[in-house]
Amino acid sequence: MITPDREGAAYRQLASALRERISSGELAPGKRMPSEKDLHDEFGLARETVRRALAVLRAEGLIEVRHGHGTFVVEAPQRVELRSGDTVTSTAAVTVTRANGDVETYPAGTNLTVTD
Repeated sequence: MITPDREGAAYRQLASALRERISSGELAPGKRMPSEKDLHDEFGLARETVRRALAVLRAEGLIEVRHGHGTFVVEAPQRVELRSGDTVTSTAAVTVTRANGDVETYPAGTNLTVTD
């Protein structure tokens, strides 16, 4: 259930719910996303709220719009190997788990560089 006064704005809550469906595999890579109308009907949210939630997922690289075909879950690789000197920049927050088990989170736009 999405309520605008709990856990942030309604579009962020919807984006979170859809992100969970993607990560759980309910919305599998390559699968078409429900339409804006279907999401509007399911969650009882305004179409603009649905659009904003989908824009968040697009910005995170989780979904892509194929004009004339719909919106689809992106098929992301399970693992990306980096080499010394490679740089990574993310449009979303990045969580790094160090070899010793420490976990650090960095904001969007942080450049991460692999060194020896």
